[in-house]
Amino acid sequence: MSGIRRSGRLERVLVAGGKRARLAEHSRQVILAGQTREGAYLAAPTFPTYRYSWFRDGAFIADAMDLIGETASAAAFHGWTLRVLEPQLDERGDVLGDVLGDTPGQAVLHTRYLPDGTFGAEDWPNFQLDGFGTWLWAYRQHVQRHTLTAAPGSPGSQGTSYTALDSAAREVIRRLALYLARRWSQPNFDCWEEHPHEVHPSTLGAIYAGLRAAAELLEDRWFLGVADAVRAYLLTHGLVAGSFAKHVGSNVVDANLLWLAEPYQVVPADDARFSATLERISATLQDPDGGVHRYARDTFYGGGSWPLLTADLAQVHLARGETTKAERLLAWIEARATADGDIPEQVATHANDAAYLPEWVDRWGTSACPLLWSHAAYLRLLVAFEAHRSIDGTSERTNDRPSDAANDAANESPDDRTSDRAAAGATDRSTDGASDTSTDRSNTRRSTHDHP
Repeated sequence: MSGIRRSGRLERVLVAGGKRARLAEHSRQVILAGQTREGAYLAAPTFPTYRYSWFRDGAFIADAMDLIGETASAAAFHGWTLRVLEPQLDERGDVLGDVLGDTPGQAVLHTRYLPDGTFGAEDWPNFQLDGFGTWLWAYRQHVQRHTLTAAPGSPGSQGTSYTALDSAAREVIRRLALYLARRWSQPNFDCWEEHPHEVHPSTLGAIYAGLRAAAELLEDRWFLGVADAVRAYLLTHGLVAGSFAKHVGSNVVDANLLWLAEPYQVVPADDARFSATLERISATLQDPDGGVHRYARDTFYGGGSWPLLTADLAQVHLARGETTKAERLLAWIEARATADGDIPEQVATHANDAAYLPEWVDRWGTSACPLLWSHAAYLRLLVAFEAHRSIDGTSERTNDRPSDAANDAANESPDDRTSDRAAAGATDRSTDGASDTSTDRSNTRRSTHDHP
């Protein structure tokens, strides 16, 4: 099969052929088709509300494209991001022109952009910091893979130097890192564009990863110190009863906390606090058949299961050596692709509250499909399986061959698996959602609180 570069990342998948190879290639094509000539990735080109580029989505998408050998696509997105940010930030990391505020130094960057770098006319909850941290993390990954030169002693403990980095890019990175360093402790919208009056551990994790990336790219240990302060705050205030919380002061969980281990690496996947969080996510946010919800009270399009979060949970299981669990989730994702191979934003089979689904359909149309981030999460998971096999060809808990076992499952129909509902945890989500008393009513891309 032509298309995905046979760099070894997905060699075994491509050689095997079949549905998995076709879905991987279709995912690549969906992402390329959703990339504009300027380099932006449109979140969901066929879904009008998502015909914008978010740095959060784009960072994960670009990382996936890097991993499968589509370096030019990833580079185009990163170049577009640098061009969009460059005219907006001054040398102190303040937003020029007070785009979204009247007080000097208090303006904030927009979170979503049209391909030409403008903001669009709709009012939007723009004070979101996680996307910028995630982009810095992804850009560092891109640069490290493709343009670094070896040298000892740089911050970040990787023993690499980024002297080849373009000076204009370095300046944008420095200004963006200053922007985050000055604002990281402020309440802002989370990655779901909700709860603007809270401080979110997942967002702090993104900022931590981004500032560490900036420290490494700029060879500036000051940003490393700020990153450590962010992590210390997160580990002090972002926990409740030994597990991470959706936001500071909350006692509920959110599936975005998976990112604290992978990819933000705030803590390792086998950390006791993360393990406790994982147990709560599995017990309260995971369906019997494997799909993962955002959080217990989610009612956006009914509050369905998200393939991209299911892929992220599978990544965590792989990092913990729990290959069989990861295989099951990979098969679940593949079974939710449409006949054309499109992977949706969410699946309503086990919606938290299906009564909200018609209201959102009336407002915005059928839920987004394909979603580029979902396809990127699938590709990143496939690459993670290949990397896992290269390190350890057998599961820690089974002698199954990961790709083969999951590939067999992918060729079954969804009905074939309905009887296999080994519980990953209890399905009653009422307890974990009962204490989340936020009254946010934002009009957002993925808000559940501003009901149509």
